[in-house]
Amino acid sequence: MTSLLDIWLGKKDFLESKTVEQLVSIAGDGRLRDGSDTSSQLRELFSNVPSHLLARYISECLSSAFDQSGLVLQDVVNELGRRLGFDVEHGYYRGSTSRIGHDGIWRGRDGHCFVIEVKTTTAYQLDLDVQAEYRNRLIKEERIDKENSSILIIAGRNDTGGLEAQTRGSKHAWDVRIISAEALLKLLKVKENLNEPGTVTRIQGVLKPLEYTRVDRLIDIIFSTSEDLQADEENVDEETPSPTIVAEKPITARASYYAECMEKVGAKLGVPLIKDGRCNYTSADHKTRVVCIVSKEYPRTGFMRYWYAFHPSQKDFLSSSSNSYVALGCGSAEAVMLIPSRVFFEQLPSMLTTTSENRFYWHVFIYLKDGKYLLNKTTHEGVDITSYKLP
Repeated sequence: MTSLLDIWLGKKDFLESKTVEQLVSIAGDGRLRDGSDTSSQLRELFSNVPSHLLARYISECLSSAFDQSGLVLQDVVNELGRRLGFDVEHGYYRGSTSRIGHDGIWRGRDGHCFVIEVKTTTAYQLDLDVQAEYRNRLIKEERIDKENSSILIIAGRNDTGGLEAQTRGSKHAWDVRIISAEALLKLLKVKENLNEPGTVTRIQGVLKPLEYTRVDRLIDIIFSTSEDLQADEENVDEETPSPTIVAEKPITARASYYAECMEKVGAKLGVPLIKDGRCNYTSADHKTRVVCIVSKEYPRTGFMRYWYAFHPSQKDFLSSSSNSYVALGCGSAEAVMLIPSRVFFEQLPSMLTTTSENRFYWHVFIYLKDGKYLLNKTTHEGVDITSYKLP
């Protein structure tokens, strides 16, 4: 049987043109039930599409309110949690007396667990005792820890004022936090522009019930995120060609063609790759990993030069998988080198580096000369990597 993922791999444009309601009707028998093929296909697709489609699906669930929109919203929100770095355990579409009716459990990198409740709207009062009972039962079953767990209510719409007031005045005030789906998407956008794993842990910490009479912890989160973003600016070309050199081709102000490169990389590897950081991409199962960094052109007399910064955090990201690659864009997506990480790592010891008190990175150089792409010219004439150029 052809699955939604099979269609996505073969006819991406076809599925992109479909609403999320239509996707449900295509999958399995079109009915979302716990443990059903329809559910499995939909979740598999959600884990492989880019985040802008997840945002669109959320919008469609809220604006169309079709028959199963609330169940679809639950699955999309859980996928957002997975992309924010949580270990996600799906809950049930429909509760019963024999099973706990939570919508999901998100386990953070620091061990804190969030019991998830997804609501299309919170304009009406919720029975917080019900959510508290779900958490208590999970604690009793030793699936989560009392001291390292809380309840997170995720509202599709931003009409949370009534629930906020209700929560503040209840006995559950220190165990419950509320966030809109829109804000969750904003967090994901921030995470997709970061590379430092430690910053992701701090972002996850924003969702915890924290007391902000003293705001130091909140400032720490903002500051560390800002530092991470600034550090990544080093991947933007920092070298300016000498004014005495006549450019053979126009020089772009900044290189920014990651998406086009990754389209070619995904096609070559035969697996959808989703963004996991500013330059980091991964398959849904995290078995395939790619760091994509790009350069503009630096014309020189008789050859073209390309420059990149490669960071230790990127090396760690690639080292977590045996099937990992470095993709280097040379001037445009027309020239992409896809190098197995083990081959690339062998060249790191002979590369130039920048080292200071707070940062370290390798300088990666590629030279295009006489039709050949040469990596790391510090090793005599450079290593010929032309064979790694994607067609």
